This record gives sequence, structure tokens and C-alpha cells, in this order.
Amino acid sequence: MTGLAVIREIAPSARVANDAVIGSFCVVGPHVTIGPGTVLIRRVVVLGHTTIGSANIVEEGCVLGAEPQDLKYGGSPTLLIIGHRNRFGPRVTAHIGTEDGGCLTRIGNDNLLSDGCHIAHDCYVEDKVHLGRNVLLAGHVLVETGAVVGDLAGAHHFTTIGRYARVGPRTPVRRDVPPFTHFYSQDHERIPPAVRGVHQEGIAAAGLAVAEEAELRKALKELFDDETALQTKIEQLVSMGVEGSALALCEFCQRSLQGVYGRYRELLRGQPPPEAAKFMPPQEQVNIRRPSS
Repeated sequence: MTGLAVIREIAPSARVANDAVIGSFCVVGPHVTIGPGTVLIRRVVVLGHTTIGSANIVEEGCVLGAEPQDLKYGGSPTLLIIGHRNRFGPRVTAHIGTEDGGCLTRIGNDNLLSDGCHIAHDCYVEDKVHLGRNVLLAGHVLVETGAVVGDLAGAHHFTTIGRYARVGPRTPVRRDVPPFTHFYSQDHERIPPAVRGVHQEGIAAAGLAVAEEAELRKALKELFDDETALQTKIEQLVSMGVEGSALALCEFCQRSLQGVYGRYRELLRGQPPPEAAKFMPPQEQVNIRRPSS
């Protein structure tokens, strides 16, 4: 049948670009901004102080900008900021931030969030990330550029998944996953997940120069063929003068070792992470809580 009116609810104060498409049965709240070319396909709910950039596709049943499922959340007008050219599969959920976590949840650009993903409060998903079906990110998780997370994997709060790393399906991520590694469980019930190889596709996607790639591969082999004495190996590589991605890998591993239970971001509990100040719009900076001295 044709000629039926589209039933939807868009608050008068919402800022929606002229060429954005708001499908039937969608709800757009009063503090929402939706950029040019973004499409909410059907039955999408966008709440809170949520900003969605340009050319995003949001499929049926998504809920973006709901309040955090965190008892510490005090009701402040915290934010969810979404960049450009992202694709949200059906039933994806993403929450606004909390006051103690920096007041911001952010999803960057060119990401694919598959069916049923959940992005909890104060998470940061950078660019070109692929989250598989029903991936669950607990609060305060950082997923760096180019990472791939397999179906049904779950990330413990305050973990970091490094650049161009790959997490296997059904893998519980309880500690930081180093860049360019393949991290997965061989036996989901008895053998803990670990680094079990190099993410070859990730290295290819990073587009490194030949010399930088060779140095990175050498560092990966040195660090993870056997993870014993990891601190000593890091120090040796740094003293040898590694640069670029190999040095960034060493620094990532060093931060994880300095953290709690292998999670560097545990050290940021109760204070805004550096990403909050970096990505918070200037007019909102005053809302970021600073730790008391």
C-alpha cells in the first residue's frame, strides 16, 4: 500500500539535518542532533544529549543515548557523540556517559557495529572498528582504531583492545589486548584466553611502511612467542631503539603491566580519561568532573 503517513515522533527542539531520513516509528528526543545524510531506518530511539554525525545508517530497533545502567550515574546531561559513516546493525544500544567517567561515550568514524551490540557508558570506540554480533562492551572500555571483535565476545570494564587487534568469537576480554595480536580462547570453559598469534589482516590494513612492518613483526615475535619475562623483553626492545608501531606496542604493553589485573584504564577509576578532554565539545568541558586533590 502507498500513501500511508509515516508515524514518528521528533521533538521540536531536536536538530535534524534537512536531508536526514527519519523512518517510521522512530523517536528523536529534544536534545538530539542528527547530521546530513544520516538514516534512521525504522523503530529507532535516540535519547539524551546525543549527537550523530553525517552519513550514518542506523537499523531497526537501535536505542542510542539512553541512561547508563550504573548506580553511580547522577542524572547529569552527559553525552553520546557519534561520528560519521558508521553502520549500526539491528538492535544496537549505546549509552551516554557518567559524571565520574568523564561525561562522554564516543563512537568515531567508519565503524561497523553488528546486530545486538551494546556500547556501555564511558566507552570509546575509535575508527574503522568492527564489532561482531552481540558483542558487549562494559563501561569505560577503549577499542582502538581498526580492531575486530568476534561474535558474542565481551569486554570487561576498563579494558583496552589495541589498534588492529582481533578478538576471537565468544572470547571474554578481562585484560588489555595488545595491538596487532590475535587474542582468543582455545577452550571457552577451561583455558583462559590469551595472545595466540599475529592479526595478519590487521597489519595489512594498517598500511605500514615495509621497514616499520618488519620491525613490528620482530617485536611481536619477541614479546608473544613466550609471554614470560614480558617486562624484561619490553625494556630490551626499547633500549634497542625500536620506533613507530613497534615502540607503540611496547608502550601499550608497559601501561597494561602497570595497571590492575592487566587493565591500564583501571588506574583512571573515578576520574575523566584523557579522551574525555580530547573529544568533549568546548562548551561542555565545564561538565567534566575532576578528581579532588
